Amino acid sequence: MKLLTTQSDLEREFIRLISQYKEFYWATAWAGESRLLNELLLNKAKIKRIVVGIHFYQTHPNFISEFLNEDRVRFIQQPSGTFHPKIYIFLDTENKWEMLVGSANFTHQAFTNNTEATILLTSKDNNSNDSLENGLKMVDENWKSGKVFNKKELDQYRITWNIQEPKLKSLSGLYGSKEGNPKPIYKASTTIRSWEEFITELKKDKLQELGMRLRVIEISRALFHKSKHFNLLNEDERKFIAGIPNKLDVRGAENWGLFGSMKGAGIFKNRIKENDINISKALDQIPLFGEITKTHYDNFINHFTKTFTGNYVGTATRLLLMKRPDIFICFDSKNKSELCKDFGILQSGMNYERYWEDIVKRIYDSNWWLFPNPKNLQETKVCEARAAFLDSLYYNE
Repeated sequence: MKLLTTQSDLEREFIRLISQYKEFYWATAWAGESRLLNELLLNKAKIKRIVVGIHFYQTHPNFISEFLNEDRVRFIQQPSGTFHPKIYIFLDTENKWEMLVGSANFTHQAFTNNTEATILLTSKDNNSNDSLENGLKMVDENWKSGKVFNKKELDQYRITWNIQEPKLKSLSGLYGSKEGNPKPIYKASTTIRSWEEFITELKKDKLQELGMRLRVIEISRALFHKSKHFNLLNEDERKFIAGIPNKLDVRGAENWGLFGSMKGAGIFKNRIKENDINISKALDQIPLFGEITKTHYDNFINHFTKTFTGNYVGTATRLLLMKRPDIFICFDSKNKSELCKDFGILQSGMNYERYWEDIVKRIYDSNWWLFPNPKNLQETKVCEARAAFLDSLYYNE
């Protein structure tokens, strides 16, 4: 008997056992893509019975795809409770076998990042006959309750898995980015702030600015409602939305620099003046109402980067904010330091993918964003642009 507590020890034993023994009997809550999966596939003929759980859609569809219509590998979802064993039996004879039992699922995370504890039992241990008998019985009973996946069922499972995966990342509190060892969501002060605390901070010594910012949002919203496409606006209207100097003759338009001034972005200014069609097509991907998904965002970035081939997060997010201030904040030089500190994320190296994973998804899961409770007309207007107003909280001249 031996206790395995490191990923390297666990992986090394799995590789040895897969190579050494003739028959495999496994039951695991989840399975996924990993280096160990390749080892298993090279020894696929040794599989006698493997049963894998699919609760919470944590078994990767690519693992299932390797065993389509394969009766020896079945998948199970209990009608009540959770299928949660991790038992791996490697067998030659009843007198020559080894078994891994512990916390590790057959997933990439188990062999790389997770903290796991696994016991290695052998046929030489005390009560070894009972251990083998009970282990084989457990695998056999659950295998009989499992089902074989076919191509149609896998396609259906993959659709749901794609929907659920972002939720699982969100529940982990660490989202998609691992750069800078970001804080879990409950430790990021911005996410636990209540609506009342959010409004109080906005109003603190900033009542005049609050009114000016609301007016900028009002002008921008009117421009997007006025024209179906950004390229149909006149030059000064486009410049106002883009956050660059303009001559828009509307009350409050002189505060165009609020929410992220782009007056120093020379290339961006030129493309706005030239009315570059890719900017307009990018903004067309973002609906004025309803949910904004990663697909909407990715489509925006795909068009935007046809013109701006570098890393233009500041200018891109200024445009996004002005069209959907309830979802986006402009990530610029004046707010990024305090924003990243409060969000618990790394400031350097921000790019389009990290902006969605580290910022937008945290906004979506924030208490003040999920549960707004406006008490008057002014607070209602703030609520309709609440993500944009993070700039007011984090702006540092």
